[in-house]
Amino acid sequence: MLELLLGIKVRDIQYIQSEHPLDDYYETRGVRMDVFVQDSDKVFNMEMQTGDYDDLLMRSRYYLSAADISTTPRRTRFNDLKETYILFICKDDPFKHEIPLYTEQKTFRELPLVEIDDKTHKLFYNCSAYAKAADEEVSSVLEFIYNLKAKSKFTKKLQDSVTLAKAEPMFKDEYMYFADILEDEVEKAQEIGAQKKADEDAIALLKEGDSIEKVARCIGISLEHVKELAEQIKK
Repeated sequence: MLELLLGIKVRDIQYIQSEHPLDDYYETRGVRMDVFVQDSDKVFNMEMQTGDYDDLLMRSRYYLSAADISTTPRRTRFNDLKETYILFICKDDPFKHEIPLYTEQKTFRELPLVEIDDKTHKLFYNCSAYAKAADEEVSSVLEFIYNLKAKSKFTKKLQDSVTLAKAEPMFKDEYMYFADILEDEVEKAQEIGAQKKADEDAIALLKEGDSIEKVARCIGISLEHVKELAEQIKK
C-alpha cells in the first residue's frame, strides 16, 4: 500500500504494528497510530479517517513529532533523523477542494518558490475524488476505500484480506469493536454538521433582525444558545 501510494520502494521493514501506542512521557498526551512502519532509513505512519477533519492538520503535526521522538535514539545527530511520512487516508474530502491528494509543502514566506526539505512529508488523500487521481492504481485503491469496489489486482487482494480477517475468530471481536467506533465517528460527524448548520442559520436570522425568541423557536435550539450566538455577533 505504501509503495503504491507514494511511488517509492520500502526496503526492509524492521517492524510493523497496527494501533501502535506512543506514550513517551507520562505527563504528555499519547497517540495511537493506526499503522506504524519503519524500514532502514524511513518511518511511515498511515491513518484511516472517516470523518471529523477539523483538527487534521494539528493531528498530523503531533503525530510527526511523536514519530520522531519514538524512533530517534539518544545522541542521534539531527542530520541523521529518518525521513518520515505521515499519511491520512480520508474517506471524504478533508479540505473541500475536490482533489484526490493534498501534499503539504514547506517554503520560506519570503521565498515562496524555494521548497524546504526537512525529510518530512504529510499527505492527505481524499478517497471521494478517486476518479481524478492521475495514477490508475492509486485511483483503484481510493475507490476501494470509498465504496468497497475492488477492480484492480491489488484491491482484490485487499478485499480478500478483509473477508479473511472478518471470518477469523481472533479478529472478529476486534473488527466489531472498530465497526462500532466507525459508526460512532459517523454519528458524531453528522451531529457536528447539523449543529454547525443550525448555528449558521440562527446567525443569519439574527443578522436579519429576528428576535432571539423567534430564532430559537424556528431553528429548534435553546434560547441560551441563541443568546450566546447573538453575543458573538456583537463582538
